[in-house]
Amino acid sequence: MLGGGILLLGLIAGGLMVALRGGGKAGGESPPASQITQSPVAALDAVAEPDMKTLLTRSVPSILAEAEPLARKFLEATTVEELLPLLRNPDRVKPRLMRAYPQGRLEAPGLAQFNVGGDLAVSESIAVVKLLTNNFASRQLTFVQTPEGLKIDWECWAGWSDMTWPEFLAALPVAATTFRVIVRRVDYYNFGFSDDKKWQSYRLESPDGEHLIFGYVQRDSIVERQIRLGPDVDHAPMILKISFPAGVAASNNQVVVNDVIANGWIEPDE
Repeated sequence: MLGGGILLLGLIAGGLMVALRGGGKAGGESPPASQITQSPVAALDAVAEPDMKTLLTRSVPSILAEAEPLARKFLEATTVEELLPLLRNPDRVKPRLMRAYPQGRLEAPGLAQFNVGGDLAVSESIAVVKLLTNNFASRQLTFVQTPEGLKIDWECWAGWSDMTWPEFLAALPVAATTFRVIVRRVDYYNFGFSDDKKWQSYRLESPDGEHLIFGYVQRDSIVERQIRLGPDVDHAPMILKISFPAGVAASNNQVVVNDVIANGWIEPDE
């Protein structure tokens, strides 16, 4: 369950989320903005159902009281079937889970401590809680408000992508493939992407930090405007569609960024 995971980046950004401590209302006054990257939930709140009460109207204790037993069940589950009722978009997630766990079984990390530090990051439809697993891994778990109550975003937790990084780097697919990445600025122009007037370069890192490639977008394109980092933002989590260029001389660590699916690791509903 922990494979490919990473601490989510950017709990507070542009007023989309407020960090709360103690037992106040989620709709209370937000603290001063801090040096944090883009929110992992920016792409999702717009799709919340209009008649669904937002988390900002709920008290912190009520959110935590619903989230903690859900987190405990999630972290103590040993089979895919145990996980599915706890998850957002289970129909979409099930085949992804079965690909990650072909035998339908997984090793449960367990929950040692919930809401570490006493902070809760909340937006209209997302709550992000820090926790500690039994193997002393510090993680953050994302809860999404649904008509059935809070559900866990497993894809965000797992850093899910359409292919594993070793598969992607071996196959060099020219078809656009969806990846969760950390996007950083970089100035690297070489091979088929040597023209820095045509291309804007970025460094794309895997969720586990084990792999990195260079992604290129055409300057002044829609995609370039979508991926562009603010002047004070060093890096940000995003879901991108990327591909290796067809018929263009390039190294095996240079890709085209075809599309930005989401700013953050929360995949929009279909």
